Amino acid sequence: MTSKARKSKPTRIEKILPLGKLVEFFHQRFHDPYLNPEAELSFADFQTAFPEVPREELEEGLSHWVMRPGAKVLSTKTTDLDGSEVQVWYVHGLKEEHADLEDSFGRSPIHA
Repeated sequence: MTSKARKSKPTRIEKILPLGKLVEFFHQRFHDPYLNPEAELSFADFQTAFPEVPREELEEGLSHWVMRPGAKVLSTKTTDLDGSEVQVWYVHGLKEEHADLEDSFGRSPIHA
C-alpha cells in the first residue's frame, strides 16, 4: 500500500482515537503542551476524557500513536507520582511543528 493510499484509508484504531482528538485534549488541559514541561497525562486522564472509548481500544490507540512511524507527536514515559511509578503521555517536541499533520480521517489539517 502506498503512502498516498494509506492517507485515504485510516486504520480502525485511527478512526476510534484520532491523533487530532488527543492533541486537542492536551491543548484543553495545558494551553501550550509543547512548551509546558508539566503537560503530562495519565491513562486515567484519557479514560475520563474519552469515556466512549473502551479501555482496550484506548490502550491500543495510545500505543499506536506512540509507536507510529513518521513524525513523532505523542510520547510516553514513566514518572514518579506520590511514590508510585505511573506511565504518562506527553506531546513530543519543543514547538508545534506537527500542526500541519492531517487528522486520521485525512479531511483537514490539525489546528492544535
